[in-house]
Amino acid sequence: MPRPNIIKCTGGIVLTLVGIDLYSYHVRELLVSLALFSVVFLLLALVVLAAILLWWASEQLASKTGPASRRVIAFSRRLIATYARP
Repeated sequence: MPRPNIIKCTGGIVLTLVGIDLYSYHVRELLVSLALFSVVFLLLALVVLAAILLWWASEQLASKTGPASRRVIAFSRRLIATYARP
């Protein structure tokens, strides 16, 4: 007696349930909320990554250049620290 293919049976059941559930308003609302949250989280993560990479690149550039750049970085850090205080 041949064994039933579990993947095909399970996939068919899952697709049927998803197809039926997509008619539900609550399921569609949850899927849209998940998609929006994922997009916002991805954009926020990309912004943070870009900020970290820019900071790292500026540090690398400053370490390879002369003391004038180090003075500018020290000045900018003091400026940021001044405005960051509550």
